[in-house]
Amino acid sequence: MDNLSRRQSMSLKLIDIISHATGIEIAKGQAAVPFVELGFDSLSLTQLAIKVRQEFHVDVTFRQLMESCDSLTQLAALLEAETVAAKEPSVSPSLASGTQLPALTGGVAADAALIEKVVHRQLEMMQQQLAMLSGSQVVIDPPQPVVDSVEALSAASQEEERAGATALSDGVGAENVGVEIVGVEGDGSEGRKNVGRDPDKAFGAIARIHTGSPLEITERQRQRLDAFVRLYTERTKASKGYTQTHRPHLADPRVVTGFKPLKKEFTYPIVVKRSRGSRLWDIDDNEYVDALNGFGMSLFGWQPPFVVDAVKQQIDEGYEIGPQHPLAGEVAKMICDVTGFDRAGFCNTGSEAVMGALRVARTVTGRNTIVVFTGAYHGIFDEVIVRGGKGLRAFPAAPGIMPSTAKNVLVLEYGTPETLALIKSKASELAAVLVEPVQSRQPELQPREFLRELRVITEDAGTLLIFDEVVTGFRCHLGGIQALFGIRADICTYGKVVGGGFPIGVIAGKREYLDALDGGAWQYGDDSIPRVGVTYFAGTFVRHPLALAAAKATLAHLVREGAELQSQLTSLTSELVGSLNTHCEEVGAPIVVTYFASMWRIGFTQEHPLQDLLFAMMRSRGVHILENFPCFLTTAHSQADIEWITSAFRESVAELQEGGFLPKPRGSSQVAFDAAKPPLPDARLGKDQEGNAAWYVPDPASPGKYLELKARNG
Repeated sequence: MDNLSRRQSMSLKLIDIISHATGIEIAKGQAAVPFVELGFDSLSLTQLAIKVRQEFHVDVTFRQLMESCDSLTQLAALLEAETVAAKEPSVSPSLASGTQLPALTGGVAADAALIEKVVHRQLEMMQQQLAMLSGSQVVIDPPQPVVDSVEALSAASQEEERAGATALSDGVGAENVGVEIVGVEGDGSEGRKNVGRDPDKAFGAIARIHTGSPLEITERQRQRLDAFVRLYTERTKASKGYTQTHRPHLADPRVVTGFKPLKKEFTYPIVVKRSRGSRLWDIDDNEYVDALNGFGMSLFGWQPPFVVDAVKQQIDEGYEIGPQHPLAGEVAKMICDVTGFDRAGFCNTGSEAVMGALRVARTVTGRNTIVVFTGAYHGIFDEVIVRGGKGLRAFPAAPGIMPSTAKNVLVLEYGTPETLALIKSKASELAAVLVEPVQSRQPELQPREFLRELRVITEDAGTLLIFDEVVTGFRCHLGGIQALFGIRADICTYGKVVGGGFPIGVIAGKREYLDALDGGAWQYGDDSIPRVGVTYFAGTFVRHPLALAAAKATLAHLVREGAELQSQLTSLTSELVGSLNTHCEEVGAPIVVTYFASMWRIGFTQEHPLQDLLFAMMRSRGVHILENFPCFLTTAHSQADIEWITSAFRESVAELQEGGFLPKPRGSSQVAFDAAKPPLPDARLGKDQEGNAAWYVPDPASPGKYLELKARNG
């Protein structure tokens, strides 16, 4: 086989391996496109590195796939060189005395650089073997990557390949750029596109790490970034020191999430020492309005008195594990009363609740296949960490997950007529359809009619409809999305809000399905027995007394307050989101904020490399917020808190635009709002009557008063 044929064969094999390992298809003309531009993230690149090592016995690392072997072309060249080197006869002492190396056939003149690298590698191997024969200690260096180009896999021209670097095919996970936004007010519009997040990409509590070459930025951007880093790290120096001190022994994905070389110095979490209501205080004594609120766990702010009192009382009485606790039945009855279900069971997390619901569905139906949807998040167990590929195949979305766990999962587009038709055609084979009715990563997508049709299809086929309401449950309505949309699921999973700040998961559902956890109804004093087949579901901390006490207090509070609680909170969120969107429209910032109930999310309608500085800049202004996560308002948030969040957002957007990290409207003229670079020595930042950032200087005519600096036109 000549060089060209060998390379084509290697590349085709790699395409097949990549497709099976990650679900990402590399199309014609994309051989030279960097993996990250084709939708690969740190998880899929790690999967690819593992699979390549297994298939080719070549030690390819994650870092190589990010840097020197960052495309199919470069990876194929490396593997070809290593394969050729491995097939050469073992070096013997006679080779050292002048025996010629075998010639490589095919295209020698055109590929001298590649041959040079292969020969260099062979000479290294000779030196190592000679050293071993002489008894010397050998340190074997890892093979150096070969970065020469390989020919196209087909007759595609070089122009087509270059075009492929920017014109990515559908379904490869490219980031959304310039997506059209329609109806983002959370009014139930059908089939919307997501804002600034590709639903096919993995998300959740993963370590998002980008270690490639630093971005090319302008001198102005560099100065603005350096000034911001100095201010941020000085303000939060104790949090940074804490992170550095404990990195050797604390393995925590969230500590490194968002890592980029340019952001390295401020990639660390804010370490908080106390909280109350809507506020947090970090170990540097900075105060924050909390926009994250426990990833949706907090609906009432931190330390609500009714929860604190209940938990304190339970601590005094005891929190025994093992015996049945009196609160278990009482809280289960309360959940059934507010959700309308027949039975409820407990676990420790939302992930466990979803896992148990799927196990119940398979037990009852005797079927295997589960449907999930792109963009949904269902926790951390293997079967729901999947991404869809062509031909209705599903693939693990993280290393360490066996491919077999995805073989009984279908990953479909959410909210489309085509998906309904496909589910209807396969309904008799499906154990369950698992839905996050309003996805926490796409709150603007609220396909009510799709869900109503889905309910009819699943009911007719004996397929369970499972609503994952871990995030939305009790937040949008006391009865959850079921009550708000008027759609009854067979099983719902809950968590977060109902725990009142304590870890809890709940499976609630119709009797015929929840009976699979304990065998169903039977009585004392007669010949009745459990007659329903059961599955396995257990855990040491299930029905923990402290979590049950918090849940009872939370449910009682929700019932007392009634529907007005969620209604007022939704109204407050609508006000905040409207204000933020109006500001972005006025200043031309490519940002849209979407919401559902009291959940809201910041998205970007264009792609700018350092746009996520927005979140760090908001933290530097006293708003606790994280990139890639939805935000939440609670009943503890006041009008002053809303104004604080709004002001921090506006000032951060202004700083991003002034620094060149986000575009400004064409022809705009603004005074710089970089706190490190005041336009006059005695100028200070403040807000004008509209709440916009502005520079002020002392008024010489009125001591203690200030005058606003205005931009000079022309």
